[in-house]
Amino acid sequence: MNSEVDINVLVGLYNQKIAALTNQNILLEAKLQSLTKDFEVEKEQLLAQLLDARREQGSLPKQKSSKKTDDYQNSEVE
Repeated sequence: MNSEVDINVLVGLYNQKIAALTNQNILLEAKLQSLTKDFEVEKEQLLAQLLDARREQGSLPKQKSSKKTDDYQNSEVE
């Protein structure tokens, strides 16, 4: 039985395995980034819904609309 391995076959096989693992790693990283982005969007939507619900219940004061004339009169710019 021949115990020697052709170095070209070994290198070729090694490169195939590394390429496959690298591609799989890149796909997994892309999936992770997609899930993270989706999570952030969902989180912002849920926080906005929660804020609206709390405002409707009266537990948070509604933001006052400022009058521009008051803003100009109260400013220190002359």
